[in-house]
Amino acid sequence: MAYLRVSYATLDGVHDALDAAQELFANASVPTDGGAFGADEVTDAFTVFRTSQERSTGWLADTSRTLAQYAHDTKSLVQDADAELAGKVGGK
Repeated sequence: MAYLRVSYATLDGVHDALDAAQELFANASVPTDGGAFGADEVTDAFTVFRTSQERSTGWLADTSRTLAQYAHDTKSLVQDADAELAGKVGGK
């Protein structure tokens, strides 16, 4: 018979790491050109790059938040299942 072992410490660690990543991505600052490039083509290219980077950091922040919630929910669901099984074994 196979056993399912769930490490709550690992799930907590994953949750905390993803929360930190979400915070990092959500607060990422993307520099502006400040007019230093001069040529309109270069400034336009930088603007496109900056917009793409902002979208990417937003996506990474959202994904980190979602995965952190999955880790939290997994821990809660396993704890609930353990409590329910313990109740059945104990005759409750």
